[in-house]
Amino acid sequence: MSKILYINLADLNLPKFQAHRDIHKSLIVELTESIKDIGIIEPLIVRNTDNGIEIVAGCLQFQCAKLAGLKAAPCINMSLDPKAAEIIKLHENIKRVPLDHVDQGLTFIMMMETFNMTEEAVSSLVGKSTAYISQHISLVRLYDDITISVKEKKISFSQARQLIRIDNLEERQRLSHYCENDGATILVLTRWVNDYLCRKSSELPPVESPPAPEIPENIPFVSRDCDACGISTKINDIRTSYYCPPCSEALKTAISEEKTNIPPES
Repeated sequence: MSKILYINLADLNLPKFQAHRDIHKSLIVELTESIKDIGIIEPLIVRNTDNGIEIVAGCLQFQCAKLAGLKAAPCINMSLDPKAAEIIKLHENIKRVPLDHVDQGLTFIMMMETFNMTEEAVSSLVGKSTAYISQHISLVRLYDDITISVKEKKISFSQARQLIRIDNLEERQRLSHYCENDGATILVLTRWVNDYLCRKSSELPPVESPPAPEIPENIPFVSRDCDACGISTKINDIRTSYYCPPCSEALKTAISEEKTNIPPES
């Protein structure tokens, strides 16, 4: 069994990557008061590095111990390489003081980039599905108003998971607004997202006007009067548009009215 050592807090270093970015003040106050009353119950896990003794698990206890006025903390010093240390941190944070969804995504990305792990490897490590890992990574990499709203607990992760299916930023923000301000449930939001994706998939590409027929350059000059201004124009320069009868009449009426508003040349 590993031996418990009391190590001065001044000799302990926080790790460079800390999974917990924002811990609620009430939790810090509660743990600090508990440490003042009965001390640290569970030892910190630490390891030796070239830069001194690094805390592997127990960063929150360490910080609260300092606030409580302690000078030393019970520690178990383990021989761990960087990857083994991060695995212990991940289990500590997922299982004990749960990370919020954004911090989980950041931790998953760090593990993949630092230790060349796949989503499947991270999934196996933390006991979560690959889809769970992928969705958290997508949430972090998206990093827009949706990510911030999850971080600030304005919307749930389940709602964010539906919103990130939409690739249109304005539509994402519009639906997120309904979730935040109008209390749209996950069932209602899922229906909205599915309806949007269905409409998008059924949209046809815009119909292009057929090209104007080519007139050989060597034929005699052929022209016709412009329907708008009446000027005789070479056929090669005429532009063809296609309108339904009501629109055609409306355009002709608008052009006629515009002509009557043009003052005569002096």
